[in-house]
Amino acid sequence: MEREKTHSIFFSLSPLFYLILSILFFRFVWVIPYPHPVALFVAGLLSFLQRRNRKFVFLKSSFRKNFLSVLPAMEILFFVGMLIASWAYSGVLLAMIQTGILFLQPDYFLPSLALVAAIAAMVSGSSWTTAGTLGVALMGVAEVISFPQTMAAGAIVSGCYFGDKLSPLSDTTNLASSLTHVPIWTHIRHMLKTTCISFGVAILGFYILNIYVWDSNRITDLSLQSGALLSGPTNQISWMKFIPVILVFGSSVFKLHIRLSLLLGIVSAIGFSVSELGFQLAIGKTLFFGFESHSGNDVLDRFLSGGGIVAILPTEILILAAVWFGAVVEGYGYLNEILIHVKNWAKDRWDILLSTMGTSFLLNLVTADQYLSLVIPARAFRSLAEEKGIPEKDISRSLEDSGTISSPLIPWNSCGAFMSTSLGVSVLSFFPFAFFNIFHIILSVSLLLIAKNKSKSSYLN
Repeated sequence: MEREKTHSIFFSLSPLFYLILSILFFRFVWVIPYPHPVALFVAGLLSFLQRRNRKFVFLKSSFRKNFLSVLPAMEILFFVGMLIASWAYSGVLLAMIQTGILFLQPDYFLPSLALVAAIAAMVSGSSWTTAGTLGVALMGVAEVISFPQTMAAGAIVSGCYFGDKLSPLSDTTNLASSLTHVPIWTHIRHMLKTTCISFGVAILGFYILNIYVWDSNRITDLSLQSGALLSGPTNQISWMKFIPVILVFGSSVFKLHIRLSLLLGIVSAIGFSVSELGFQLAIGKTLFFGFESHSGNDVLDRFLSGGGIVAILPTEILILAAVWFGAVVEGYGYLNEILIHVKNWAKDRWDILLSTMGTSFLLNLVTADQYLSLVIPARAFRSLAEEKGIPEKDISRSLEDSGTISSPLIPWNSCGAFMSTSLGVSVLSFFPFAFFNIFHIILSVSLLLIAKNKSKSSYLN
């Protein structure tokens, strides 16, 4: 990186100002169908022109690094698109929706979604696997019973990230632990208290919201809507259809890579289709273009129709635009200057922990990858934390409290894009209902600020 005088914090943060203004412009002034990719490109271009005297090699190197970091996520998204299409085609998704209608009670629907998603994510160790499989079926149940999709998606995302955060099989939990040299179980125990409090508050919030939204008079309507799915010889639940689901979650338990888990789900679902209908060219078309349902139930057809590789392409473009923006911010020195300003500001342990969280969130915004949001702050603040005598487990918890938890709340982050694509609801739509993620960030920051104020008071006294 070229040596030069560090600019003011406002100049260093200018790419974020450009991004915010671009998003507002393309959403409310010049309205376009996909505002976020265009806003990311424009913000990156303005930031690039602002430092056009920099060597292009820095941008090229940063783009390559960021692209390689999100490439696995982009590959997984293609597998998810084919998985959704294959499960809809083979009847696996319909069987899961039927089961959900049988067992999920409308009076406790939102809390149930969060709990089911949390258990599945804790068992599999992956919020992505849970959202891309079970989450899709749960959204189908919400569609059939006419429950608001945005609220259902918020509950599922909350459950996914609670389970992922406390699972010893989770890649992000293991990464945060290894980056700070904290044993995995020590790391999980240290997160347990605040994480469980946040999830408990979220469950209470979902219950209250459920009471407010669900009208008991609609139970009759529910029976009429779902009756066709649960009655008749051709609509009986085939429990054999759950074999692909078992394979996906079972392989996750045995630590198979998520790509292999999803591939097992796709192949097994296609196997069911071939055994029932014989080999048809429509299978290949479905995997690429998505599934078209013609069940006669308009609500169900609207939900089951979709998936496929083509449906994933807008999300892939969004991630690439975020990679471009992140490459400019990192390659042209903006990020490095921000870290210098933050380090100069951090004077005590509470400042360092707040800086760790803030930097982690910032990297989720600019790099589109939650792994970088854990790796870079760990490297940036670990030595500073050692100098101040801060326990390593406090750093590892701060990384998770911000980097892991905030990633699905950012539309162009790979996690936010994945959740939106899998659940069929935009990030900005389910954001207000991701109670666990929102409250946990507020709780974590509040506890640090309270501790900081107490330490100041004790010093003054």
